[in-house]
This record gives sequence, C-alpha cells and structure tokens, in this order.
Amino acid sequence: MDISIFIPIYGESDRLEKMLTLFANQNVSKEIFVAVDEPTEAFSRKIKDHKEEKEEEKVKFIINSKRNGKANALNHAVGLSSGEVLLFLDSDIDLPEDPEYLRKIVMKMQHTDILDIKKRVIKSKSFLSKMAYYEYLSFNINSWLASRFMQKCPAVNGSAFAMRREMFEKVQGFRRVVAEDIDIATRAFLKDSRFAYFQEVEVQNLVYSNWHQWYTQRKRWAVGQALWLKEWYRELTNHFIKKPQVFLPGLFFLYPSIAIFFISAIIPSLWMYDSLLIFSLFLSVKFNIALPIFLVSLATADILKILMISMSGFIATAAVFYGFSRKLGFYEVKLHELFVYYFFYSAVWMAIIVAGHIQVLLLGKKTGPDWKT
Repeated sequence: MDISIFIPIYGESDRLEKMLTLFANQNVSKEIFVAVDEPTEAFSRKIKDHKEEKEEEKVKFIINSKRNGKANALNHAVGLSSGEVLLFLDSDIDLPEDPEYLRKIVMKMQHTDILDIKKRVIKSKSFLSKMAYYEYLSFNINSWLASRFMQKCPAVNGSAFAMRREMFEKVQGFRRVVAEDIDIATRAFLKDSRFAYFQEVEVQNLVYSNWHQWYTQRKRWAVGQALWLKEWYRELTNHFIKKPQVFLPGLFFLYPSIAIFFISAIIPSLWMYDSLLIFSLFLSVKFNIALPIFLVSLATADILKILMISMSGFIATAAVFYGFSRKLGFYEVKLHELFVYYFFYSAVWMAIIVAGHIQVLLLGKKTGPDWKT
C-alpha cells in the first residue's frame, strides 16, 4: 500500500461517511482503518450497513466495546496495516473535494518523515469559532516557521498529520499519555526526523461553540501540555537555546499574553516616571497644580506603560497575522475580532494553561478531564 489511513472514533461520527466516500475516489493504493471505541447503537448500525453496501472498499472497522483510548486504538490499527505512509485523521474534521488529496500527501512524504497538514476553522456566528479561527492561524504560522527555518518541529496538531512508517516504528508508536500527538512528534524530533508543513492540502476543523465543552477540552489540553513539558523540558531547552529566533516568535504567536507580560517585566518604568514628572513640572509652572498631577502620575505610570506596550504589541501582532493570513490562505482576518482574541481569548486560555501547570507540577495531577489514555 502507498498509504494507510487511520480514523479513531469515540462513540460515533457524523462525518465518517463523507470521508470514506472521498477516499474511495482517490487514485492511490490505500487502506483505511476505522477504530471505534464504545460505538453507540445507531452508529453500530451504520457500520453494519456500510460493510454490506461497500464490501469492495478496503475499509477495516475495529470495534472495541469498551473505551481503550486513542493511543491504544491507533497502535493496534497500525500493526494491522502495510502502508509506507501513515495518515492520522480525527473523525470530527471535514475534507475538501479534491480527487488528488491522498496522492499529494504521498508525494510530499517522499521528502519528509512527519507532515503537518494545513488546518483551518470554518468561521460561524459562534464567538468561539471566530476566536479559534485565529488560534488555528497561529498553529499554521508556527508549523510554517518550523518547516521553513528548521525542517524540524517538536509538536504537531493531531487532528491531521502523516508519518513515515519507518519513523513511527523508530519511536515505537504512540504512548499512553494525554497529549499523544505532541508526544510522538517530540520523540521523532529528538530522533532527528524531518518535518514539513503542507499548505496544498487542508482539513477543516470543527470547534466547540459551547463554553462548557470548550473549557473541558482546554483543561485537558493544559494538563497534557504540562505533563509533556515536565517530561521533555531538558531536551527541548537545549534545542531552544540553539534556535531561539524560531522558538520565541512561535511562542508569542501561540500565546500573545506572554508577550505583554514579558515586555512589561523587562522594560523599566523609570522613563515613564521621569516623563510624567517633567509634565507635572510644566503644569505647575503654568497652572500651579503640580502636586495633584504628580500624585496621579505616580499612580498611573505602570498602567500607562502596560497600555502602551499592549497596544504596540497588538499592532505588531495584527500586522504579522495579516501578512501570514495572505501567505497561508486565511482571508477572513478582521481587526476587531483579532483585538478580542489578543486581549481576551488568549488571556483566558493562558490562565487555563497556568492552572494546568500548577495542577501537574504542584498537585501531581497525571491525566486530563474526560480522557482515557
């Protein structure tokens, strides 16, 4: 087989049929493995109907009556496969109508070990989908930077990526951890794997529009990220020191709130105090009201500094986001949405990340909510 495709499902998926139909018309040698944990009764009937209607298609369903976890399901499916290229796809994505979709991936994989596929969010009226659009743009920017300047990357978004079988076997597959996608990418990164970002094919990610679901997912991501960093920070620090010009911009794209905090911390407030003192002196000469102005100046100097830094950072970030949006094909960037993303959404997400790291590093938490490793 040229390519083996793996689609893990928990419970059910209303997009599987569309994905299988698209793959059926692809002109490559392929095999498809659908691993289902705890299928619902309705989804079990759909699977049965699919087997009866399309027996000629090379689709193998692996049904687990209990929840074994994504890593276990994928490792088992890979063991049954024969493709040189392994394509991992989540079941809650949409694929474009491209008859050359798989062939393009197979051709690109001739020159790399791990391929991160372009991911975008289809914006809807939902506030969370609008915010996630810019978040996923930042994911793509980071992958592009890593691919362009290092040809290596310690992370990958697990909703859609490909890996050469040789590298998968070299790192011994997925491990039973919360962030199994980042973990396998890190281990491949440390094995000197080649990394590429592929803009010519994409997937469309669905995101939660419900705040409770979003919060539960983000708590899991935060814990998974903290556990990942706790295990690999020594090795990653060595690489960070060698390529700070790549890692630092990527960090700021992912978490804009860090930039505000970092710059505010390193820039002293003394110049702001001096400027306001001179201004107060000028007013005292002119209007004899120096004391009240001076006291207000001292109280507001830090606030003014943070505001100036924040707005300067936002303007710079907006310019960079706009430039990359054109380069990577994200044409729906709106300034007012980006403003909310920069100052509100990313700050909330950063607070959840900090809480997750506290839970892992200080309280010893070892798994995320609603997750089976």
